[in-house]
Amino acid sequence: MTANEDLEVLSAYLARRDDGALTEPADVIVLMGSAVVESVEVVADAYRRGIAPRILVSGGIGHSTRHLVEALAVRGVEVAAAGRAEAEIFADLLRRDHAVPDAALVVEPHSTNCGENATYTRRLIDRPQRLVLIQDPTMQRRTHASFERAFADLRGTELRSHAAVVPSIGPDQVGAAGNGPPIWSRERFTSLLLGEVYRLRETGYGPLGRNFIDRVELPATVLAAFHRLSASRPPRPAGGD
Repeated sequence: MTANEDLEVLSAYLARRDDGALTEPADVIVLMGSAVVESVEVVADAYRRGIAPRILVSGGIGHSTRHLVEALAVRGVEVAAAGRAEAEIFADLLRRDHAVPDAALVVEPHSTNCGENATYTRRLIDRPQRLVLIQDPTMQRRTHASFERAFADLRGTELRSHAAVVPSIGPDQVGAAGNGPPIWSRERFTSLLLGEVYRLRETGYGPLGRNFIDRVELPATVLAAFHRLSASRPPRPAGGD
């Protein structure tokens, strides 16, 4: 397989999209902060269509924050961003550009990684609910695993994931398929994908490693693509978190 095909394999696997996530009714849409500004429109559209009556925006200041600020500038989006949590920025965009009322928004501005997104969200939810998780596509599968761990004690909770965009991989840059400016350089995108597969392994963030998530069964095709792509570079976690 070519490097591009291997990237497609990893990207498609990590960008988890569950059937019915944005078509069946839910109680809360949980939007994770990230550098993927397009996720705001995805959530706003789901809210307008009545998928869920509440939006919980989770994300503090972390490794993606400076990339978010850069993405806003590239897109010409004027919003107060300096020194602010990703969740606060996204909530402002939902209010201002999509008329989402304050009553429908809950902002969690302290989490700095996927695990904390899940842990801090769990603290704000005290009964079983149907949650739709919206995240940067490179982190969607690990986010789902983190929420499964955090909500294991709240029996009856339903989790569905929907990666905010489907990445389109070009020779130098990667963006949302058929829409808008690039989101990542190809080099950064590659590093992020390799870092995510590393984290999802049992010896990464799984039970035999840092024990942040439960065991994730990685398909053989994903592991093979990971090994081929990382053969000439150390399989280090990229991007923090």
